[in-house]
Amino acid sequence: MIEWILTQQAPLSVSLIVLVSLESRFAEKLSANFMYRLWLLVPAILILNNIPAGIISLPAENISYFVVGTEPTLKQSDISWLLTIWFGGAVALISYILYFHFRIFRTLVPTDHKRPQVYTSAKISSPMLFGTLNPRILVPAQFSSQFNLQEQALILKHENMHWRHYDHIWNFLALCLLITFWFNPLLWLAVKSFRTSQEIACDAAVLKRSSPDEKYTYAKALVQCAEHSSRHITLYPTLRDKSTMLKRLHAIKNPTTINKATIIASVLVAGALCTNTALAKFSTPPIEHDEVNKAAPVKRVNPVYPQQAMNNEMEGEVVLQFDITESGATDNITVVQSSPEGVFDKSAVNALKQWKYKPRIQGGAAQRQNGLLVQLDFRLGPPEPTEDDNTAK
Repeated sequence: MIEWILTQQAPLSVSLIVLVSLESRFAEKLSANFMYRLWLLVPAILILNNIPAGIISLPAENISYFVVGTEPTLKQSDISWLLTIWFGGAVALISYILYFHFRIFRTLVPTDHKRPQVYTSAKISSPMLFGTLNPRILVPAQFSSQFNLQEQALILKHENMHWRHYDHIWNFLALCLLITFWFNPLLWLAVKSFRTSQEIACDAAVLKRSSPDEKYTYAKALVQCAEHSSRHITLYPTLRDKSTMLKRLHAIKNPTTINKATIIASVLVAGALCTNTALAKFSTPPIEHDEVNKAAPVKRVNPVYPQQAMNNEMEGEVVLQFDITESGATDNITVVQSSPEGVFDKSAVNALKQWKYKPRIQGGAAQRQNGLLVQLDFRLGPPEPTEDDNTAK
């Protein structure tokens, strides 16, 4: 798990830097909807980075052989400290999210509005779209007294626009990324930038073909929301953030002047990132046959000899195909052949998951190795003496 998380950081961080830079530096030259849609680059990059690599077929004679005896085996049961830290952070964030939602949910009072339903809550200080599967528009308890009817209508129109844009779904996915990669500071910065793009896109949709008076009323309502907005940390865009509010007010006063050159350049950058990620995923040079036996493990955990097989005095072999990741861990383990079938498979796979190899370095960078084969021979007698227990026949 922790290895997968770490392998996502390079492409994820690059895409986040590009998007945050575009939002902060060039948003005025891009349409609000286009800038918001550019954030689809993040899931696209993650999907491309996780497409399974092809399996390289190797002749059966290129197999590393290891003999498994019945001597005591090493059991790796402790979770790595990195995984422990990550898990602790993720649990803390999930706990806060659940507390935040439960604290608000118990104070909801329905109103007569529909699609989606509008509720008041004493625990919020500014309007928001709340929830994922069954989203609700929440307004403060003093909503009717703080805003006149025109302002109320514009605010509710804004929150309904979030609903029409499926922002409750996108926010949930952003929250999942934040929980998974909480340790990456770029992601926290990117979530703020993403929410800014989201709000400006909704503002633009609400004020499309609006009169100057309506724009003034809308901007005034935003400022009033900011004045009453809570200073507490929340999971939703805070109107007290000065930079975000200034960007929204500036976008209302000065509608975006679309620059085609900037749009084309943005598309080219996004396309280049996706292409580079895809090519990097599949550009691992094939492994020469004579290099397979050179892949000797630097850490080998012997499989546990199944008790039932010991009781029945059974011996056998298991041939496994696997990959070696850039960090030297094993991945994509599959049973190619076993005899007797199914007797030693589980034990062999569980052991190989814990093996570590020296990463293959090419051009100064660690390379993934695909399609290696290993045969584990399960023998009741003591293993045959060898010069090095980790060398291959």
